[in-house]
Amino acid sequence: MNRKTLPGSKAMMLVGVLLCVFGVILLLSPAAVGEAVIRLVALVLVITGVAQLIQGFRGGTFVHKASGSILGAIVAGVGVLVWLNPQLGSSFLTALLMMFFVVQGLWKMNSAMRFRGMPGSGLMLFAAIMSLIFVFLLWKQWPLAGAWAIGVLVGLDLLLTGITMIVLANALRKSRSSNYVDTISL
Repeated sequence: MNRKTLPGSKAMMLVGVLLCVFGVILLLSPAAVGEAVIRLVALVLVITGVAQLIQGFRGGTFVHKASGSILGAIVAGVGVLVWLNPQLGSSFLTALLMMFFVVQGLWKMNSAMRFRGMPGSGLMLFAAIMSLIFVFLLWKQWPLAGAWAIGVLVGLDLLLTGITMIVLANALRKSRSSNYVDTISL
């Protein structure tokens, strides 16, 4: 990896610090944050559904009008159901969160391999394994996992990812100043 392909250490440090801050906030009040996320998703679904419903009525042919309107009504209806029944929204978000942790875990493994040999790459691999463990923990609790599970696991993931990014940013900064970057083989 040469200097031109390395990410900026200042940006990586800033993102790492922000992820740590958000992770701590989630860990301090996981149920409240999880509930707020569920309500936000419900609101987005309602707004999206209404927009699709309006767009459906503007469709050219009867088929376009009918399909757009029906889809919009369904999406808005799901948003209202999630708003009225947060447990339903919690189960849905938990399923999405499991998919997110799988993708993120695989991405972190790939990143750990890209930065192998640098300080922090082992921590990145550990964060990847933890993301996959979070999937297992959610799977064992799903669909009973509530808003607290969403808050705790996302908070832990953000905190661990933030720490990893801070360590990698420091390693990048040090490697640039010592020309160590030219000796890394990936």
